[in-house]
Amino acid sequence: EAPPPADEHPKGVEAVLRNCHAGRRILLAEDNPVNREVALELLTEVGLEVDTAADGVEAMEKAGNRDYALILMDVQMPRMDGLAATRAIRALPGWRDRPILAMTANAFAEDRQACIGAGMNDFVAKPVEPEELYGILLRWLEPAGDGAGQTMAGTRPISAPIRDNPPETADAAAEPIVWS
Repeated sequence: EAPPPADEHPKGVEAVLRNCHAGRRILLAEDNPVNREVALELLTEVGLEVDTAADGVEAMEKAGNRDYALILMDVQMPRMDGLAATRAIRALPGWRDRPILAMTANAFAEDRQACIGAGMNDFVAKPVEPEELYGILLRWLEPAGDGAGQTMAGTRPISAPIRDNPPETADAAAEPIVWS
């Protein structure tokens, strides 16, 4: 059973993520070094183990060689963009149902549809607000102890609609992280 939406947790999503998923390994595919460093800091703050890829080719290679609980995939990257990388990763053994989450500043409906069409499960808009990122991760990470790194069959279809409106954050005063 998937965890309840982040806004249903009485304590902050950051604490829930840390308590329930510390030590889980994820892949962050991001070509911009500053964005990659900022995201790495946010993710390791909540106890996640993070491998990074600087482009889609590297992301595909890493996904083929290691189990990840999920992938955060920048959409616009050199050599192979996030959409092509997602399609390639979906063809790898064990990756049909694992979550791949788009990260992009392009939040138009056609961009979201392209993400769905490529097989992405959800969307993290840039600039990223930490609480929103944590809430989305909490929504998609499989509960610890239930076979981390195995497929997510039965929890959510790949074609799940990408949200049109991001959830309200627990701390509306938090400053957004500006990524390009």
